[in-house]
Amino acid sequence: MKQSKVSLIGGLMLALALPATAAQALELKYLSSWTPNNKGSWVSEEMFMKMVTEESKGRLTIKRSGPEAVPAFEQLQPVGAGVFDILITHGAYHSGTTGIGMALDGIAGDPAKRRETGIWDFAAKHYAKFGLTAISFIPQGKHGYQIILRDPVGPTGDLKGLKIRGTTTYHPLLKALGASPVVLAPTDVYTSLEKGVVDGAAWPTVGVVDMKWPEVAKHFVLPAYGISTLEIFVNTNAFNRLSPEDKKVLLDVGQKMEVRIWNEYDKLADEEIVAMKKAGMKEARLSKENEARLGSLFAEGVWELAIAKNKAEAEAFRKLVNDKKMAL
Repeated sequence: MKQSKVSLIGGLMLALALPATAAQALELKYLSSWTPNNKGSWVSEEMFMKMVTEESKGRLTIKRSGPEAVPAFEQLQPVGAGVFDILITHGAYHSGTTGIGMALDGIAGDPAKRRETGIWDFAAKHYAKFGLTAISFIPQGKHGYQIILRDPVGPTGDLKGLKIRGTTTYHPLLKALGASPVVLAPTDVYTSLEKGVVDGAAWPTVGVVDMKWPEVAKHFVLPAYGISTLEIFVNTNAFNRLSPEDKKVLLDVGQKMEVRIWNEYDKLADEEIVAMKKAGMKEARLSKENEARLGSLFAEGVWELAIAKNKAEAEAFRKLVNDKKMAL
């Protein structure tokens, strides 16, 4: 009995003397706007979760939830309120609350320059109003978006008369090409294409094949256009409760991810084209005139949306972007 008591006391003293370990890890509740089969976002998600755990040496762990827990278009508020600790999303998914996130898609993507010019800080300060601390604004490649279609582009070389799935970000572009935008969550796109509820979908340049959309849409439109910017936020109260070391981990991981995804995403987009062709999809082209204006239509469109929602702030943001020569 004495020996057992001594062993127990010794074990407790040893445990108290040990540094923080995975056994004492803090679990962070993480919410994503996408399902794991969406490769375009999953590359960033998987990288984030792995890097946070590794760089915190196990002090921080992630418990992931997706749109099955909270619909993609309703996630900003519960994270700001502290129901979840972390959110990975895109500005289009909370465009009813603010348009500043969408404006990030109208800005040149180089992550170092976004930070050096004050663009990153401007966006971070804006989101602080919603109880969110910005961790990362991730530019996904030099050309982030594409359009897929059930049928080939018609002889007019545009999308006239077609119903195209697209979050608010895409609406000005789609309308300029003659299409009628239809807002659908990613989880509803396959069935809507299959049943002809929509004739196509606007989507990032990575993820179409993993979502199995080549089964119901046989054409992809080139060239790609625009910049897609993912956003990672931490609830501010949750962030403030972290140790200085763990705050640094999150901020450092966010900055490293911006550079890695910026450098690697275009390779994934090239691989996606090969995979779409292998899955039976064919390349489609708009008229030369429409191809030439895709980038400008998209960039101008996201700024129009941002200014319509947050006039004074978005105009100040655009002035900063133009002054720093960071417009697309």
